[in-house]
Amino acid sequence: MTFKNVISWSIAGLGFCLIAFFLFKLEQAFSEIETAQVVQQAIQNFQISIWIGWILITGPAIYLRWKYGNQLLFIINYLTVITAFIFLGFYVNRGAELELWSLGDSFRENVIFMVIMNILLICGMTAFVQAAIWWFSKKWHRR
Repeated sequence: MTFKNVISWSIAGLGFCLIAFFLFKLEQAFSEIETAQVVQQAIQNFQISIWIGWILITGPAIYLRWKYGNQLLFIINYLTVITAFIFLGFYVNRGAELELWSLGDSFRENVIFMVIMNILLICGMTAFVQAAIWWFSKKWHRR
């Protein structure tokens, strides 16, 4: 494994660790439940960590796909963000069930919509980047 590969996988690992760390902090906030504001802040931090983690994982995935044709990090990226957004939806619903905040009956159904929308958005952006790399790595498009 070359030095650039080690750096790429390290940056991607940092993205995974960031998401996992804030998921742990979110679980900790729910287990201790100091105030609803602390739990809401933990949910916001987790959502932000998903997007920052996605950026940290997508950068090395682009490099590895462009340089070596390796799709593995893109696949791991999809699985990571889908799982993270499912956890996000679970914890938002859990907060409503514990009556930390009131979502209302109409919004409870929208939590599933929010999760699906975020998953489609992040997977669509990843697929667009992946397709662009595929397109520009082919020589036939330059004629």
